[in-house]
Amino acid sequence: MTIILGLFTLLIIALHAGLGVFVWMRRTLARGDLRWLYVALGLSALASGIYFIPPETTLTDTFGRGVPLALVSVGILIAFGGYIITDLVEGAYRTRLLQIFSAAGGALIIGLLATTLLTDPVQVGTENWLVLLFTEPDASGIVTFAGILLFGFALIAVGLYQFYMATLPEIANRALFWVMNTAILMLSVSLISSGTTIIAELGMVALLIAFVGTVYATTYHMVFDIRGGIILSLRSLLFVGIAFALILMAIYFAVTTSTDVDNADTLAAIALGALIIAALLVPIRQAIEFIIRQLMVKQTIDAAEATRIYGKQVTETVELNALVKEVISTLNGVMRVRRSCLLLLNSTFKVKDAVELLVMQPGGSKDQMTGFVSNFSPIYAALAATRKPISQFDIEYAPEFRTVDAKERDFFRDLNMSAYAPIISENSLIGVLAVGPMQNDTAFFPRDLQLLMTFAQQTGVALRNARLLDDLKHLNKSMESLNRGLKVANEQLNKMDAVKTDFITIASHELRTPLAQIRGYTDIFDAMNEQGLLDQQQANGLVGNLRKATERMEELIAAMLDVSQLDVNAMDLSLTESPLESIVRMAIEPLSDAINQRKLSLTARGLRGLPNIQADLQRLVQAFRNVIVNSIKFTPDGGRIEIIASLESADTPDGTDYINIAITDTGVGIDKKNLELVFQKFFRAYDPSLHSTGTYKFMGAGPGLGLTIAKGVIEGHGGRVWAESPGHNMETYPGTTFFVRLPVNTPDDAKRIMTIEDDSERLRETAIKSPKVSN
Repeated sequence: MTIILGLFTLLIIALHAGLGVFVWMRRTLARGDLRWLYVALGLSALASGIYFIPPETTLTDTFGRGVPLALVSVGILIAFGGYIITDLVEGAYRTRLLQIFSAAGGALIIGLLATTLLTDPVQVGTENWLVLLFTEPDASGIVTFAGILLFGFALIAVGLYQFYMATLPEIANRALFWVMNTAILMLSVSLISSGTTIIAELGMVALLIAFVGTVYATTYHMVFDIRGGIILSLRSLLFVGIAFALILMAIYFAVTTSTDVDNADTLAAIALGALIIAALLVPIRQAIEFIIRQLMVKQTIDAAEATRIYGKQVTETVELNALVKEVISTLNGVMRVRRSCLLLLNSTFKVKDAVELLVMQPGGSKDQMTGFVSNFSPIYAALAATRKPISQFDIEYAPEFRTVDAKERDFFRDLNMSAYAPIISENSLIGVLAVGPMQNDTAFFPRDLQLLMTFAQQTGVALRNARLLDDLKHLNKSMESLNRGLKVANEQLNKMDAVKTDFITIASHELRTPLAQIRGYTDIFDAMNEQGLLDQQQANGLVGNLRKATERMEELIAAMLDVSQLDVNAMDLSLTESPLESIVRMAIEPLSDAINQRKLSLTARGLRGLPNIQADLQRLVQAFRNVIVNSIKFTPDGGRIEIIASLESADTPDGTDYINIAITDTGVGIDKKNLELVFQKFFRAYDPSLHSTGTYKFMGAGPGLGLTIAKGVIEGHGGRVWAESPGHNMETYPGTTFFVRLPVNTPDDAKRIMTIEDDSERLRETAIKSPKVSN
């Protein structure tokens, strides 16, 4: 090896070391596993260093420097392939492919070692061994050459597959870059392993170029436009070829026509040919560019014209839905993209440290897609703080976006867009302009992103005006809704005012009746006592009538007090384990005489076998009695009342069991519009002038507080009560069913609950005795 070649080789090795140091300094930018790249750079420098060994040197009796040269060359290709796979392939497919590739590489190395040990002499790596491989083939040479071709074309196939499967043009461009770089590397490895020093030096240069490209792709995720470069080269080659043909024709014409003429004629012919060529070059170049542009590349976007068209179309639209439609259609046209969308920040979203993005669709689609972006996300920082456009390729590959949350990344992937530009108004981010891939699948480069940013700035003013108009319309609708609500509330207030007036009438009637009885019986008692006509039997009768009148008055006053306690949530419930069967029977017992007098049929089923519930016995008996009394009053004589209970088991082990009770009658029913109102205090579903003082008479009524108290007590136990009825009819008697749903264990958040350990005293006060009811 001459001194010059030696110095050249040392320079190549030093440059490899420099590339390694540069990669290490910028290692945070790398996407692939840099260990593979470090190994490939080391083997490449070693391959250059092997050429310092003289060609005649033998390492063993059978082979010299050619064998380690072949091993290192194959190792370079394997390590380089490992790095490409880790950079280009994602997910579980990457791991599986890397395992297959590593296993195949190990098998190739073992095969190469085995064949070199079995071959004598070994030609691989010696001078002209590639030529001898076709004339005098040996096993080691075949394995080396086949391995280089196999691994090289396998890597090219991986790159082409990723190019075909790429979801973004930028990813496809990067895959195409690796295909081109792999082809250079495969050629350089073949040249280095040739064994000829001059050819190997050319291989070292080619290998260095391949690694420079690798380092470039490692430290810059957006590589140059391969497709554009190929098209530019093709266009230049076509133009040069046509120009060469024209010039050749002109020279040929000048030579052939100058045989029998003087020099002046020859010069004139050459000048004429040059003039014709000059006149044809410009239209020919334009024609070539037009053809290539139509067939292979996008037409160049006139930024000024596109901005004018977009601004005119967008700024003339003031309604939000129309603006969304106009923005999308105009963007698709001026930027020649397949799709686009407008993302709006939801100003009503109040989650801390996050914003909600609404994907606006033309026509206001009901299935509106939404996504959430953290205020600390690199995406939000780029759009809101830095205020720069970003591409989907940046989100996938750029180092600054590696910390993006998986849900955020998936949201932007699901949009199927390629680039995003922030819409800023009054120094605040109000939306994002998003565009999909180009119609001819070219990548988004900085010039395209800057044009998109210009469109986003124009959209900001129009969007702000449109949102103000939309907010104004929404405010008008809200006011209309509030007015309707106020109208309904006013109607309800008028109705409740009438109800209160009716209550005063009914309450005064209810109170005056027992008062009149007390006054009358008192006067009789006094008169008979003065005349000495009062005997023991008469005295007992008068006292009994007075007691009934006072009890009726006490009931009315107690009901009013209970309702007042419900109004201020002051009704305390003392809970104890109680059987529901006993509660229902105690509620029915005082009503037995009224049921028999009215010839009503009352049956109760499903009460036995139910679990005990936590209940305030006295209050729950009162609630059930009020509901049953309501059914008695509005069921005609001879009617039927049925009570059915059942257990509803919890769906989950941690859930709550419920007991459902249905109280059904064959009475006059309730109008459907009054099903909720019957539980309001003082409410009456019929004319209060028809009021009857009979406690249990048909259509008799009290002050309208019984169902209100029942609802308050049941809800205080964590339960629920409601009514269902086909309607109100005094002739067909459609009937009503009251449903009560009670938890077996009263929840902690039930109203005004005071738990006690023993309620035996109150149990003794209430007789547990059943009327004549079928079970």
